[in-house]
Amino acid sequence: MGFPAINILLLVLLIASPSFLLLSESGPGSLHAPLWMSLIGGLAVGAAAQRSRLCFIGGARDAVLFRDFNMLIPFAVILVTVFTGNLITGRFTLGIENQPIAHTEWIWNILGLYLVGFGSVLLGGCPLRQLVLSGSGNSDSAVTVLGFLAGAAICHNFDLASSGAGTTINGRIAFAVCAVVLLVIAVVNTKKLPKS
Repeated sequence: MGFPAINILLLVLLIASPSFLLLSESGPGSLHAPLWMSLIGGLAVGAAAQRSRLCFIGGARDAVLFRDFNMLIPFAVILVTVFTGNLITGRFTLGIENQPIAHTEWIWNILGLYLVGFGSVLLGGCPLRQLVLSGSGNSDSAVTVLGFLAGAAICHNFDLASSGAGTTINGRIAFAVCAVVLLVIAVVNTKKLPKS
């Protein structure tokens, strides 16, 4: 119950003093939804994700190992909904050119998402699933979410994060280090089957 209690405390502090969380007044950080809209949307999406056990990694696992595609259906629905919404609002752009706050170095986009997927497989669930489980009181997932936050802070403070201008050399080095670390973790924790 520790992590949900911390989140409730942060919410109370935010309501009592909005300046507590130092919300940006300019730049991309200032483009956030109103507090109550965010809270209602987050609770609705979190409840739906918790109830449906939404997890892309779990869905991919079930599809590959058991030929069960039921857990991938919600992702198809999300994809179609977002695609339709972008078409309706005129924000759809085919390809990687002219995307907001995004670079066109497609190979690094693929490699970055490969790393997220690899890490998610080792965690046993995608980032959304870890967030939902942490909100449900799972301490392992809470540590994972705190790791996400620490990683984001490190990336933005040490010139590792990409921007519309492209990837950084520090980010590429960090990718290589993380890929090696995840590979070592996977190899060390792989159980050998007994010889028959």
